[in-house]
Amino acid sequence: MPVPHAPRLLEIIVHIVPDSYPQEISWEITDSSGTVLFAGNYLGDTVCVPSNSCFQFNIYDSFGDGIIAPGGFWLYSDAVLVAQGNNYGFGATFPFNCPQGMFCSGPINITSFGTYYGQYDNTWYTYTPTVNGTYNINTCGLNTCDTKIWIYTSCPANQTQESPMGTYAYNDSSNCGSQANTNAIFQAGVTYYIRIGDNMDDCPDSVGFVFSYVGAVSGCTYPLSCNYNPLATVSDSSCIYPPNVLCAGSDLKFDSIAFVNSMFLMTHIAQTCDVNEGCVLGYGTRYVITFSSKIDNIGTTDYYIGNYVSNPNMFNLNNCHGHDHYEGYGDYRLYDMQGNLIPAGHKNGFCVMDLCGFGQYHCGDMGISVGCYDEYGAGTQCQWIDITNVPDGDYRLAIIFNSMHLPDALGRQEINYANNATQICIRIIRNAQGIPSFIKLPACTPFVDCMGLPGGTAVTDCNGVCNGPSVWGDTYNDNSLDSLDVNEYLTMLTNVSAPATTCNDLSGDTTLTVYDAALANWCLQNGNHTHPGSINHNHCIFPHNITNPNDTVGLTITAANLTLNYIDIGFKSPTANLKAYQFKIHGINIQNVVSLASPVSFPVDLRFNAFNNNITALSVLDSSLARSNSVQPLCRIYFTALTDTVICIEEIIEMINANAERTIDYIFGNCINTTTTSVAEMATGNINIYPNPATDNLMIHFGGFKKQPSQLFVFDATGRLVNKTSLAENKEWATLNVAQMQSGVYTLMVNDENGMVVRTRFVKE
Repeated sequence: MPVPHAPRLLEIIVHIVPDSYPQEISWEITDSSGTVLFAGNYLGDTVCVPSNSCFQFNIYDSFGDGIIAPGGFWLYSDAVLVAQGNNYGFGATFPFNCPQGMFCSGPINITSFGTYYGQYDNTWYTYTPTVNGTYNINTCGLNTCDTKIWIYTSCPANQTQESPMGTYAYNDSSNCGSQANTNAIFQAGVTYYIRIGDNMDDCPDSVGFVFSYVGAVSGCTYPLSCNYNPLATVSDSSCIYPPNVLCAGSDLKFDSIAFVNSMFLMTHIAQTCDVNEGCVLGYGTRYVITFSSKIDNIGTTDYYIGNYVSNPNMFNLNNCHGHDHYEGYGDYRLYDMQGNLIPAGHKNGFCVMDLCGFGQYHCGDMGISVGCYDEYGAGTQCQWIDITNVPDGDYRLAIIFNSMHLPDALGRQEINYANNATQICIRIIRNAQGIPSFIKLPACTPFVDCMGLPGGTAVTDCNGVCNGPSVWGDTYNDNSLDSLDVNEYLTMLTNVSAPATTCNDLSGDTTLTVYDAALANWCLQNGNHTHPGSINHNHCIFPHNITNPNDTVGLTITAANLTLNYIDIGFKSPTANLKAYQFKIHGINIQNVVSLASPVSFPVDLRFNAFNNNITALSVLDSSLARSNSVQPLCRIYFTALTDTVICIEEIIEMINANAERTIDYIFGNCINTTTTSVAEMATGNINIYPNPATDNLMIHFGGFKKQPSQLFVFDATGRLVNKTSLAENKEWATLNVAQMQSGVYTLMVNDENGMVVRTRFVKE
């Protein structure tokens, strides 16, 4: 009996040129079922795989910034380059040696109209039309299982997701039961990626579909008509004009029943994007109330939005995911029973699209047709309010769509705004472990704005005046937030004292620091200030105070010249790109401060306060100091006179990362002994804490002390002493119970045997 030949082997070379953080890089090769066959790190490898199988190469970065150029990765299969890159975020997947249609990277090219059957229950196709028009894709009559259609303009990161997130067009069910049927408008010369699949793996094998050309987009092509269709290229003589009763307009109606029935509490592990986009108000485990939002257009005209290219003023591109966020669409508000707005997150409309029948609007050209609807399902990212730090009590949750009563892209107003909002009253309670939950209250007075109008748009200004003139951060007093205000913040910080007011204290901590200036600058750089509703953008909602517990920044004195009268300051930041800083120096009278960072990569507005020896810096442009595991030069401080026998970094006031977040800061290294012109240890030891953030007990380790500290001090964000604890003698570990402390950022401090201060920060959740 002949012995079957083993399949030929492919030589797979994983070549990696790491950046300065090689420990963050890892990779694996899996088979089509997801079983890991090989794995490695930044050193790469050469392996062999059978030539008759399909594989995936997965590369990861634990920090989330991929491999910083000029580094990168290259994947070769029998000396043929099959994948390469560097800027892949937290991770990327590259199939190779796989059959056509299994993955988006190897799709089946559609060259003609007709009926197709895929080999898999999710099969990928591409089509590049030669003419503009409407094209129909449907699975009706060819399948008995629950099917779906996804259309993209590029391969998505998640090729198996069930939701329409990131799609150009999408359909789940239509007029043929559980089958899918969609009309999509394609532009000539553009390649579209079509995924034909099933709902929740309902189909046992392949899914059949029909692909056909419907024709040119027809409709009213006259822009001044009431029913002008901006997508139409062929007139169908359907235009209507005032005073025809059909000219009334669109009418967005929120489905309050679907909202109330879908509410539930879930936990969410907050990532950087969640915090940056204002979906949650802190890092770590967040407790959120999620729900569905269904919006019907019950009017007589379409609600047309378009896209960023055609209507840039209606969109914001400053977000982690690179999506066109339609601003002013969804607004989720939590009020206490006195009508005060409680920070609980924010919602923007990513893709406003038709989710019924054929549907003419999609992510490439947004809108809601007459008689159609758009829906965000419970559990979708940002489809929630964050109650993690909301105190127990009764609250009113208001869901409002088009809260600013903005016209659509064609300037058409809705005919009725009263049905754009709904509300429910809830009671937030916590168990013995402090985990929140909620119950729905049976009766709730209708939502009214601060003018007493049901569903109205009036809001209080930062001074609490309804529809008042005051603007958050308007330190220049010209009734707007602009670059003049950022400069005024920095000027105020060089004065003898900078008084905090309700409107200029953007962090809400009753103290003015460079963090407030950084928040104002962050709002200017990331908010959409050409959009009338930009005041509601999450980057411009104040007070805003977030500490990133994953980012640590340390300061040290790196050099001193007592002849030329200057000292150099360096910083160490392995995880955070530094945007702004403020610290206090001891032992000298400051004459001037200059930046030691490159003025090209980090143009910075650097100032000092001669009255309190504070040094303040902010890069007002879109730049920051790149993170590094080694100490980098920060600034040089010139002085006129010595005021003590030692020069020390007395206190770090703020270290702000590129996302306008506070970081965990610490002082390390040396003080300068001016009597001997030598370097003396600033402190004999260091403090390490775990966990951070903490909820109940904080474990504290003392390392390197010649004599263990005898007392431990804890200060809150305002500098108030909140805890003083005696420490057991010669103990390396101590436990601090923080369960009764309010949520926030605290400074933990001890003195060594020479009386020098050693400190670190922690976050109480």
